[in-house]
Amino acid sequence: MRPLKHLLIGLIVTLTGSAPLWAADLETGFMGIKWGTSISELAHFAKISERYDISYYVNPQKSYTLFEIDIPSVIYGFYKGKFFAAYVNVETIDVFNQLKKQLNQKYGSPRTTLDVINDQKIYNWKYKDAKIKLKLYEKERIMKLGFYHASLSKRVNKTQREAFPQPRQPAFPLNERKLKDAIDVMGF
Repeated sequence: MRPLKHLLIGLIVTLTGSAPLWAADLETGFMGIKWGTSISELAHFAKISERYDISYYVNPQKSYTLFEIDIPSVIYGFYKGKFFAAYVNVETIDVFNQLKKQLNQKYGSPRTTLDVINDQKIYNWKYKDAKIKLKLYEKERIMKLGFYHASLSKRVNKTQREAFPQPRQPAFPLNERKLKDAIDVMGF
């Protein structure tokens, strides 16, 4: 009886221990690459873009599977040469829905942001020091999935805000024509 009990306990530990492996990987990195890894340590990566301290790479020699879904490629983001993000272009709405379902199962219900002006939906999950964003740009039918190391991505966002400051918009951007139209509508 004792060997059967040990076998059952071992089986339970193995099965429950293997389920969060992907999540544990996300805590320390993405698909085997640790957050903060220097690009100089990664063989076969090819730079596809660079702007200021941020550069993007792909590994054309690797194929990817995410949640049992084949992914054509992953774009890796590096800030000052350190790995901080991974991006996946989502090809179809079916794949988008599968990814959303899998992410909901692993990380719970997302925080959802709706951007009416840009016709965009963003689903956000957080796991330890990692952030996950699944984006749908409805007008363009563009879908993306991003994985970010929270602390490094905060530095990236700060750098981008400093490099590309947003122009300040007045609270009520009424030009002369809009002001006249508003007065006419109100009957003044």
